[in-house]
Amino acid sequence: MKTSKITHQAFIAIALLFSATFYSCKKNNIDDTGQFNLKVVNASATSTPQSFTLAGNILVPGGLKYQDATDYISSPSGTRLVAEFKNANGSVYASGEIFTANTISQTVYLVGQGSKTRIKYFTDNLSAPNSGKVKIKFIHFSDNAPANIRIKDSSGGELQNNITRNEDTGYKFVDPGTLSIQLSSTSSGDSLGAFNISGLQSGKIYDFYFTDAADGRLTINQVLHN
Repeated sequence: MKTSKITHQAFIAIALLFSATFYSCKKNNIDDTGQFNLKVVNASATSTPQSFTLAGNILVPGGLKYQDATDYISSPSGTRLVAEFKNANGSVYASGEIFTANTISQTVYLVGQGSKTRIKYFTDNLSAPNSGKVKIKFIHFSDNAPANIRIKDSSGGELQNNITRNEDTGYKFVDPGTLSIQLSSTSSGDSLGAFNISGLQSGKIYDFYFTDAADGRLTINQVLHN
């Protein structure tokens, strides 16, 4: 009887542990009392126009083309929220999970081409830039470029010593007008090209993401946040 009791207690403990683990890993763990703000961006040059669904809720009904970005959309917050970009026929083009929290703002990107298609998201800091400045960050999504990139300005000054694929640089403050940058491989130093980003407005917040155009060329696109 003593052995049976121990076995029974062990079984209950294992069952409770499994239940807790299953619950903690449950997808679409929605906070019914919380909301967050989400901007949705199509950064996949070869995709068809997309819709976007989060935790079963359609946030973008369709027509999101390459380089398109939505305004911020209010949505219930939570963890392991299933995110899906879908083609016009309803087939899933890319899927992933988003972890979020109440009141924050995030941007989710459809990234890559073919087997490298993926979903990436970043938390946005929407506080105003320094007076007279522009607030920017760079994001590396290019699969054709090296995994690690260095960013310099037109005078050769270092804007970012290294940015790794699928990551961002964090925010930087620059002057309005035109920002000229030079990209190179962090490891080899080989040049990846020079780019002019024009029309930067004082007080604005931008993401600049490196990605591959449909023909494979490295290109830079922008997302405005305010």
